[in-house]
Amino acid sequence: MIVKGYEKSSHLEAMETLLKRLPPNHPLYTKIATEIRITKAGDFGEEIVFRELEKMQLPFEYLVFHKVLLHGESAFELDILLITPFGAIILEVKNIIGELEFQENPSQLVQQKETGEVNKYACPAIQLNEYKYQLSQFFIDQNIPIQIYGAVVFAARNSFVKVTTNKAKILYRNEVRSFLRKFQHSNPTHTGEDIEKIKDVLLKKITPFNYFPLTKYFSINPNELVRGVECLTCGFIGMYKVTRTWICPKCRKSDPIAYKHAIHTYFHLFKDSITNKECRDFLQLNNRHEANRILTNFHLNKTGSNKSTQYKMPLPNR
Repeated sequence: MIVKGYEKSSHLEAMETLLKRLPPNHPLYTKIATEIRITKAGDFGEEIVFRELEKMQLPFEYLVFHKVLLHGESAFELDILLITPFGAIILEVKNIIGELEFQENPSQLVQQKETGEVNKYACPAIQLNEYKYQLSQFFIDQNIPIQIYGAVVFAARNSFVKVTTNKAKILYRNEVRSFLRKFQHSNPTHTGEDIEKIKDVLLKKITPFNYFPLTKYFSINPNELVRGVECLTCGFIGMYKVTRTWICPKCRKSDPIAYKHAIHTYFHLFKDSITNKECRDFLQLNNRHEANRILTNFHLNKTGSNKSTQYKMPLPNR
């Protein structure tokens, strides 16, 4: 049973928006572009494995969670977590192509692509074992005795593990089902009622990581970003306001609600509140009454009065 379904990384689209508004010569431009690429690849790999789990039918009761952020000794996020009668199973998913070699002392994963390019990554086996420890500490804090299992899953078809490791179970994605089926030969330690209680605890304790605002997360001065309303048709930033709509000077597209995406962008990139002056500055408006209409019609939470009035995005329901 799927309890927490697949979802893309919450900050991916915002990072792409940030990159559009960052000058190409900015010292963090390349870092953020790389972060976008890695996040996309990670999401794609996790989705591949998760879709396999959705089609899977195991001979025992099980619950599946995607992107589980919990707090043990510190905050940690699990790619995929299964709760079964035999214990908790973590799947640490990696979408890395090419020839892969686990190295020791220090532990790392070395990738060699067909082009000859070589990259080095933190060892996923070490990551998995750390997550197993953190999850065990979490369950101890919740007074839930449970065995923790796990595996590193390489999602890409063109991944080849040339040198493996004995520090963790290493799987290709087509081995996940058989790996999970083998648990049916173990002695169950949790009843259906136990599993439901664990589900309730997890749903109560899972808290999504807050990356926003991204300028704070990446330590970027907000004044370095390009202001203006983005045209969602051609990507040009600098639409201008006319009666009842916004016009893109590049492609001539008219969009009466273009400001909505811009306001969301402001909250994702700059800060969690906005004033009339800040709205005018970001949307490149000259009319404070127009800015007031936009903020009022956006159904934001309003605090203060007159020049000290601030607007905040309502918190989503959990």
